Amino acid sequence: MKNFYSILFIVFLCSLTMLVQAQEATSPKIAMPLTTAHRGLSGLAPENTLTAFKWAVAIGANSTECDVYRTADGVLVLSHDRNTKRTTGIDADITKMTFEEVRKFDAGSWKGKQFAGEQIPTLEEYLKVLKDTKCIPIIEIKQPGTEKDIVELLGKLNMTEDVFIVSFNSESLAEVKRLEPLVKFVHIFSWKLEGSAESNAEDIAVKLAEDIAVKLMDKAAKVGTNIVSLNHGMLSKKLVDLLHEKEFYVWAWTVNDIPRMNTLLDWNVDNIATDRADILVELIKQRKK
Repeated sequence: MKNFYSILFIVFLCSLTMLVQAQEATSPKIAMPLTTAHRGLSGLAPENTLTAFKWAVAIGANSTECDVYRTADGVLVLSHDRNTKRTTGIDADITKMTFEEVRKFDAGSWKGKQFAGEQIPTLEEYLKVLKDTKCIPIIEIKQPGTEKDIVELLGKLNMTEDVFIVSFNSESLAEVKRLEPLVKFVHIFSWKLEGSAESNAEDIAVKLAEDIAVKLMDKAAKVGTNIVSLNHGMLSKKLVDLLHEKEFYVWAWTVNDIPRMNTLLDWNVDNIATDRADILVELIKQRKK
């Protein structure tokens, strides 16, 4: 009988350990608020290039976000747009080009002559730049069907638990969770409120806060995350407070205006994505003095 209770106790401890690990896997262990360099330090350098990401690390951003597509021959590369014309001048679908063809594109000149020759990087290059730094990689899935390749690459680099994967697509997030439960992930929402940020959008956000919070939490919970990322125009203090009360983290995008940054920090938003992470980093330092 003594051995029986000993075995039960061991089973209990193992179950408890597994439960704790499962909870930790879905909860970010990162100091808040996060400063996310949106597509790298994209206000000063060409977006989604290694220079933009290296600059983000250099100025002290504690996370930086990239966007991922897959070339026709299966290479994961960084681009916000499926069509490369805006950032390279070449009207081409990145998913229908080979990596060798994509690599010839100049992804820097549009931002300034000093960036001429910047190439479209691979996801692996991006991750290696950030590996072992204090800057956390955030990977946005732009192309459904790339989830397995992304998860396998994270495993290859031993970075499975070092990143956040984000997407507007619930199915993509569910697939990531199925493939690798240890990956932390974030549901992005693009819902728009009537009115504009300059006029009555915030008033509307306050009035609709409870309804919005319920919908957000329901959709996020269905894919197993407690982190939601919202267009900052959707936010109100009331909405942030409601989500925090239910132990949800609130991320905001994309904020380049200092007064708005201050407002979101006052509301205790957990993460702010910005093209000018250098400004936000300094703002947070000043607020701590």
